[in-house]
Amino acid sequence: MVKRCNTLFFKIILVVLTGIVCLTTGLSILNIRASQQAFVENFVESQDKIFQQTDRNIYNFFRDMTAVTSSISTSSTVEKYLTETDWEYTEEAKNILDLKQYLKQLPIEKYSDMNLVLLGIDGKTLNYNDSSLVMDGETLLHNYVVKKALENPKKLICQYEEGGYTDVMKDYPVIVLAKSISRDGGKNVCGITLLTIKEADFRRYYDGFTTSTNDLLILNQDNEIISSNREEYLKDSGETRKLFKIIKEMEKAHIKTMNREENGQITGYMVQRLQSTNYTMLGMIHPDMAFDRVYDFRYIISVTAFITSIVVIIIFLLVRQQTRPLYKLVEKMRGVREGRLNQFVKVEGSTEIRELSFTYNTMLDEMQQYIDKMMEVEKAKREAEIHSLQMQINPHYIYNTLASVKWLIWQGNKEKSVQVIDAFIRLLRNTISNKKEFITLKEEIENLKDYVIINQTRYGNSVNVEYYVLPDCEEQKIPKLILQPFVENAFFHAFPQGQQGTISIFARMSEGQLKVEIIDDGIGMDNQTVRTLLDKSEGQKEHFTGIGVNNVDDRMKLIYGQNYGILIESKRGEGTKITLCFPEKKEE
Repeated sequence: MVKRCNTLFFKIILVVLTGIVCLTTGLSILNIRASQQAFVENFVESQDKIFQQTDRNIYNFFRDMTAVTSSISTSSTVEKYLTETDWEYTEEAKNILDLKQYLKQLPIEKYSDMNLVLLGIDGKTLNYNDSSLVMDGETLLHNYVVKKALENPKKLICQYEEGGYTDVMKDYPVIVLAKSISRDGGKNVCGITLLTIKEADFRRYYDGFTTSTNDLLILNQDNEIISSNREEYLKDSGETRKLFKIIKEMEKAHIKTMNREENGQITGYMVQRLQSTNYTMLGMIHPDMAFDRVYDFRYIISVTAFITSIVVIIIFLLVRQQTRPLYKLVEKMRGVREGRLNQFVKVEGSTEIRELSFTYNTMLDEMQQYIDKMMEVEKAKREAEIHSLQMQINPHYIYNTLASVKWLIWQGNKEKSVQVIDAFIRLLRNTISNKKEFITLKEEIENLKDYVIINQTRYGNSVNVEYYVLPDCEEQKIPKLILQPFVENAFFHAFPQGQQGTISIFARMSEGQLKVEIIDDGIGMDNQTVRTLLDKSEGQKEHFTGIGVNNVDDRMKLIYGQNYGILIESKRGEGTKITLCFPEKKEE
């Protein structure tokens, strides 16, 4: 992973990617901030216009309510109905009819969601709408709003109540407007006018202003909240008290608009005194929140990320295309470092990389030619050395073999003598006369059999040799006399002092290779003896040739490469196993 991160390709991509991300991020932030600033300015300006329109809507409502209450206060018909007690039934019915005809002429008719109740000082009531009062007049006289209207006969009292006075409004929060009925300016009050509207219905007068990012509050003459699009403001809380404090600050500073940063967001406050009243309207706008809702940042980020990804992919492909030849060259050079000198690279890429690749190929070709020449020299020297060892038949071996034949003849065992002489002749012919370096496995096994016949004649039949060669292995080509040293070594060292035993030779094809195993059940060796066996040649007088185990290992590496050789597995008292593997090579 560390090596990959240190490559030229990775560094270029990292630098380019970092630059693109930084540039994209910076431009996106600048664009968003500029857009946000322009949006906030336009948003505040547009909301101020809507706020002014809302002010006019609410003003028109209170103007009409004021006109209704004022007209009722100066009406003799109303006064007569509320103060007269001795009515005949027909006369009272006529008076009620006249009174309703009069009320129909007032602006109350424009407000179908308003409820009008006339309340006399003695508890007499008249409900103008098609609904029923849920309490009698005596109880209604003890209502907080009614008492307040009686205490302030010249004022239009506006108050928020949790429930109305009729069966239609009793379960809903309402806004109650109350004013004393008096024709002499409040000196003699004969009743109370009660106008009731559901607080939820009243909100339609400022629906154009309130949104998920805008809030509005209406405060009465006592700075009590009578309506808001957020119900939590209708209850006394810490948030409500904070708003009252802001209103006082703005009125004290004689400003109508103010911006404050709260919890990392800008909140704009607008205060407006309703015309011709002492009611206050407070608007709150959240331009940052509105900006977040209008601008879909997830979409913007997704599009930006998509475009950035496309650019990065294009740059990635271009950079990879330019650096791939260089990367291939590095991979080939790594192979050369591991000893593989055939790692030529295709000349491609930019001019600089092409020149570098051409020079590398030339250098590699010259190096390969030099090494091939040196290998040929070394191979010739080694072949001469092996051939010389093969030709150097141990004189003592010849003397002792002939002496054994003589002894057989002296004993009169002509058949055995002929068998041994024939085996000895074949062995000498294949060793000295045959100039081939490679023979078939079948021929090598025949040489081993001749060698075993001679050894068993000289030393007896205490050591038995068994051959297990599969038919598909017989025509495989192997170096001449490659197996004999191991069988010879087993005869002399695995079974000392006439000990009986068996030498087994197995040959089979495995994964495209010829695998030969020479196994004995002799005394075995320790690791130190195995290392000694591989380090030096044996040089014993009784050996057939001067080829030792170490010569076989060197010879296989010279012929087949460093991945080939011999494997010796041995343990004291359990025997020895020699494994040799040869590439598949049949006689043509």
